[in-house]
Amino acid sequence: MMRRVAAVVVALAMAMAPALAQAPATTPLVRSTIAPSDGIVIGQPVQLHVEVLFPGEMPRPPLVKVPESPGAQTLRFETQAITIRDRIGDQDYVGQRFEFVIFPRRGGDIAVPAADVTLLDRAGDPVGSATGSPIHFAVTVPPGIDPSGPVLAASDVRVSETWSPDPASPFRVGSAITRTIQRKASNVPALGMADFRFTAPEGVRVYADPPVIDDKVDRGSVQGFRTDKVTYVFEKPGSYVLPALSQPWWDTDDRQARTETLAGITVKVSAATAAPPQPGWRDAVADWPKLVIPMLGAALGLLLCVMFWPRLNALWRRRRQRHLASEAFARKTLRRIARTGDAPATYRALVTWLERLASNGDDAARRDSRLHSLIGQLERSLFGTGSSWSKQNGAELAELIARLHTPPRSGHLQPSPPLPPLNPPESSRHLAMQEAS
Repeated sequence: MMRRVAAVVVALAMAMAPALAQAPATTPLVRSTIAPSDGIVIGQPVQLHVEVLFPGEMPRPPLVKVPESPGAQTLRFETQAITIRDRIGDQDYVGQRFEFVIFPRRGGDIAVPAADVTLLDRAGDPVGSATGSPIHFAVTVPPGIDPSGPVLAASDVRVSETWSPDPASPFRVGSAITRTIQRKASNVPALGMADFRFTAPEGVRVYADPPVIDDKVDRGSVQGFRTDKVTYVFEKPGSYVLPALSQPWWDTDDRQARTETLAGITVKVSAATAAPPQPGWRDAVADWPKLVIPMLGAALGLLLCVMFWPRLNALWRRRRQRHLASEAFARKTLRRIARTGDAPATYRALVTWLERLASNGDDAARRDSRLHSLIGQLERSLFGTGSSWSKQNGAELAELIARLHTPPRSGHLQPSPPLPPLNPPESSRHLAMQEAS
């Protein structure tokens, strides 16, 4: 009996040995700081730095996640953390600094939950976790700022617009004019800019396109670029005033409320031109040469089409098949499906697009860290727990895919996978479940 008990103990020890060998010797140090720490106004970006320091050496960079804060929006622009070193007491530490940006959307006290840290072994498998400390900061609403909508707080805001065609051009019933508005803000992403409410007088229909976002990120500093486009279609004759628009914002340098105004225009629309009278049969008979020649030409064209139809049809089918199998068609399909927010359909379309990427055109995909992050979130929403996929995530994925430059596929090269495998291994799914929990 004692021999059997000893054998069971030895077997358990041997089974647990690899896990014990990979576990971190000591719990790492987690530090969280914000900048600025005071004088924060609603809408102002707050830099959140989370540092994870390991005594001696770091087996592998950890995974860090900051839960959402009530009354604030948390974003991460840099997917690659910064390696740091420090000496605390008699111990050397090495680790990484992770950068987040918090945008307070209301006044009062904002509580930022503690950062969740997942520790990894050298193979990339989770072996433990650590938790930082929560942070609180006060947010004020300056006079002259309406907190009911998204507040834009920045050191510099630029707003401009263009009209096409020229508003002074002649317009008739059925004509249209397009208004393109561009906004730029320092240290504020385009998602922090409020949507314009486009209105028009009776007799004019308004069609607004989805906004185009083109933010620029450099070492944690973001330059927000947003383009809005709206088309006005005139249904009745008359004189119409297309209203002005305004962009209120808080100047963080001068500490005062400002407003950028986009002037409206007046458009005069005349009635549609009446169709010319149709000629009678006598005029048609008198002009028979003008009728016979086009008819003969049409008959000849029809005859040529009949003669060459099989060849033309086969050529058209081949061109269509090449188009349906092309990377451009897969990209277009992925963008259309991604905007719906349907995670399973988006995943299938993403797999098809990645399979069709050219071997010499995957550099942009490899370098785009935000694309890697979105694909990871999509995978966790499908194969893990604790992560969701929204229509906004789909729209952001569609815009990222649209900006990637991918040359056409070469028939002589076998493309290498531009991104990590989309079907995550069991370890990745296990990681996603631990992060969610």
